[in-house]
Parts: sequence; C-alpha cells; structure tokens
Amino acid sequence: MTKTIALFSIKGGVGKTASAVNLAALSSLHGRRTLIWDLDPQGASTWYLRTAALDGVSLKKLLKGKKLGKTLRKTPHRNLWLLPSDPVYRDMERTLDEMKHGEFQIARMLEELHDEFDEIWIDCPPGMSLLADNILRAAEILLVPMIPTHLSQRTWQQLSEHMDRERIHPRHVHAFLTMVDRRRVLHRDFLAQQQGHIKGLWEVEIPYASAVEQMGVDRMPTVFSQPRSPAAQAYFELWKKIDALIDD
Repeated sequence: MTKTIALFSIKGGVGKTASAVNLAALSSLHGRRTLIWDLDPQGASTWYLRTAALDGVSLKKLLKGKKLGKTLRKTPHRNLWLLPSDPVYRDMERTLDEMKHGEFQIARMLEELHDEFDEIWIDCPPGMSLLADNILRAAEILLVPMIPTHLSQRTWQQLSEHMDRERIHPRHVHAFLTMVDRRRVLHRDFLAQQQGHIKGLWEVEIPYASAVEQMGVDRMPTVFSQPRSPAAQAYFELWKKIDALIDD
C-alpha cells in the first residue's frame, strides 16, 4: 500500500527540502518506487535532482489527476521520480478554493498514483493555508523539521493546535531536529532544557553541515554524494525511524 509522507513546517528555512530529498533518496536506494512532489514554487527539490521545472501546467487538470503521467519525471537516480515544481503553484491556493471539496483535492489526486509508487514524499511550502490543510489531510506520515530554538518549538505547538481545531489527524506525526550546531549556546541550551519535553520529537539530530549545503552545488542528495558524512549518517538514522512507521 502506497504511503504518503509530507515534510512540512509553518516556518521556512528549517532544512525541510534537504530532508525531503535525502530521505526519499534513501527509500529509493532500498528499492522502493519513490516519488517526490516538489510543491514549493521555489523549486529547490527540482534543482537538487537535476530536473527541469514544469512549464505552465494546468493546475485544475493536475489536481484532478488528469494526464499526471505526463508531468512525472525520472531523476538520474534509480527508483526515484519527481513531480517537479512549477511557478503556477503560486496560484494553488486560489485554484483549490474554487474547486468543489477543494480541501481534499490533493488526497484524491494522489490516489491516482498509488498503483505506480510505493512511497510519495511531499516537499511542502511553509505557512498555514488551505493548501497546507490539503497536504496535512493527504499525509499518512507527517514530519516536521525543527531548528533547536524556542521559535521553532512555538511553531510546532501552533501546528499541533491547528490540527486539533481542524480535526486533521495524520496517522503518524513526528518532529525532528535539523541544522543543529552544538557550538551555539542557544542550541545547546535548547537541547539540554527542552528536547525531552516536546511531545512527538524524535531524538535524532541532523547537524548543520557543509555536506548538506553542498547539495546546491553537486545537485545530488548528500546520502549519495557523501554517504559517510555525519549528516548522511544522521539522515539514515532518521530514515530507519520512518521506515519502521511505514512497515507498521
């Protein structure tokens, strides 16, 4: 059965895209037919995976699942496909709002791909919106990257409260720490004082690392380009936790 995993955060700049690409790459490495949907108009996942953006796709046709096969792209990596970004994704919110039962449209659309893929990973744009609610409803596993600061902790609480209000309940919801720099006093203090008190936070740290920043130059997942780096090893430890949920 196809699993849909969303990388989501209210806050931008928390390592969401790098995490989505590396984790999906690990699934493909383990023989899963894996799709990444780069839903962020900035197109960072599309860039990392050496794939051209779409060009003027019809959002209504895309969201209705029409001609989906023509929008999918094979990446240079075995078992890894991409539904690329497109500048018109900026109009996604308005398009969903105009559609009947638009709050469930992405979930219905992705059902059209269940026969083709084992896993569908969604790289989401930041912020709370109708689009965000669509993604939260479509995801069976919701992963929230957090920088070890109190502001990230606050956005995690805001997201949890929002899902409770809207009665959105993915089967699994977890946060994990990214861009961790233990040389910074703020990060060390957070890890010492808050980490154990945040419900749903995994004790996995993705370090702040040049190997991850190098993705923009190499245009390749860190787990492929530098598999022995601390960052790649941390992603693998995180992936194993996710894999246990997928097999659950």
